Amino acid sequence: MQLAIVGSRGIPANYGGFETFAEEISVNLVHNHNYHVTVICDADQKISNNAMSEYKGVKLLYSKYSKSKNAILFYYDSIKMCVENNDIIYSCGPAGGLFGYIAHKHHKLLVTNPDGLNWKRAKWNKLIQTGFRTFEFLATKFSDYIACDSYGIEKHIQESYNTKKTFVAEYGAYPNAYVDKENEEVHDVLHKYGVSQNAYHLVVSRLEPENHVHIIIEGYMKEERAYPLLIVGNLKDTQYVKELQNQSDSNILFVGGIYNKDELEIIRANALDYLHGHSVGGTNPSLLEAMASKNLCICHDNIFNREVVGTNGLFFKDAHDVDTHIKQAENKLDELNIMREGVYNKILSYYTWELIAQKYDKEFCKISNKA
Repeated sequence: MQLAIVGSRGIPANYGGFETFAEEISVNLVHNHNYHVTVICDADQKISNNAMSEYKGVKLLYSKYSKSKNAILFYYDSIKMCVENNDIIYSCGPAGGLFGYIAHKHHKLLVTNPDGLNWKRAKWNKLIQTGFRTFEFLATKFSDYIACDSYGIEKHIQESYNTKKTFVAEYGAYPNAYVDKENEEVHDVLHKYGVSQNAYHLVVSRLEPENHVHIIIEGYMKEERAYPLLIVGNLKDTQYVKELQNQSDSNILFVGGIYNKDELEIIRANALDYLHGHSVGGTNPSLLEAMASKNLCICHDNIFNREVVGTNGLFFKDAHDVDTHIKQAENKLDELNIMREGVYNKILSYYTWELIAQKYDKEFCKISNKA
């Protein structure tokens, strides 16, 4: 099978979810399923990669465009670059669907991942939201298949656009190597961020309205707490971030982004609980990382989070619910440890990257035989 992945900034993964996905899926398919995979990287990645042509058996090609500066041209150029030598083109993001005609002209399949419900993000103005919704609509019309990262997203796509050209393949995670580990490195990292083992509540999130960090803070501040709330997220100069900081007190620790992978894993593995406010995505990578860290997951109550966590989590709709669940975590953790084991076991049995790659291989073989 010849597969090309477009729409991520490229690999090795240095940015976010799509880059991690592109790296993990491509490497797994090459080494475990006999694929030839090409990943199209953007112009910025070419610089950071020193224009290397291969990474862990995956072929790398470079667009002359930067995704952050010229996203539409980046998608267009990427599909043109890889269309002749690949059986399937996989687009990370709905904008790739605009160029389905290029794939079809060469009798190739285009699979598009619409990236959750990006058009619902509160940070976008109405014009940008309309643009993303339009991209989503066009992706369903001009792609051969839509890859949905959760069954909730698939239901939305099928019902909104009257299409059955969908399949579900989620994101993955690896078990956190620092779970149940105590050593000098762990102690030093926790000390660096001013916390102690199993004695802090944790948020790891982009600080944006649809991630409901304001509700988490409001619920946390309803009473005096035994443990601090540690918030990991880039402190951008936005009105929302300013409001969060003005809303907070000295027990709420804004530490900015943590970009050292080992440090972040240590912070995750030693939290009392993880509060997850995301509401507009499908299978969220940050939630999977929390599950892989044996965290007690306290999640915003929506179909996406319930699908991922199942019965092994606690859910909140408002600040009152957050308050209730934080009390449970601080006072009755022993009774909730079964949930921590439950989410960890679900990672091992369903969400490892190897299992997600198997699912993609099955779907790619299926749709290729239909082509």
